[in-house]
Amino acid sequence: MKIFISETDRQNAKRVALKNLARFFDIENWEYIENDELFNELSSLNTETSITVMKLLNTYFKAYDDWFNFYDEKMKIEQQTENEYILNESEKEILGKLISMREDSLKALQEKFDEIQVQKFNRENFGSDISGIIN
Repeated sequence: MKIFISETDRQNAKRVALKNLARFFDIENWEYIENDELFNELSSLNTETSITVMKLLNTYFKAYDDWFNFYDEKMKIEQQTENEYILNESEKEILGKLISMREDSLKALQEKFDEIQVQKFNRENFGSDISGIIN
């Protein structure tokens, strides 16, 4: 198994999620803020929506890190032995579960993000009350 995942890749994946959320939640100067500080700023938001999103983001980051650490562990073995690491059946099963958790948590985060973007758009463009409905 050749491994092509780096710490830079992991930080970039996190950066994409953080910057999209920071723009949505109107964090000023998000482009110039490092990932950890940006995460802390997002975590300090105290709305029901931001708290829900941050829980989903934490779940995604943990799943991503678990998946990444699995690969990192195998990469270190490859580097030490200078041989390609071959996963056994148990490791393949573990990897499959890690990938599923990563993808499922990203999907849940994306679905929630899509939902709140639509809600925000509707509120800004159409208001929050329903008018024109005849009872």
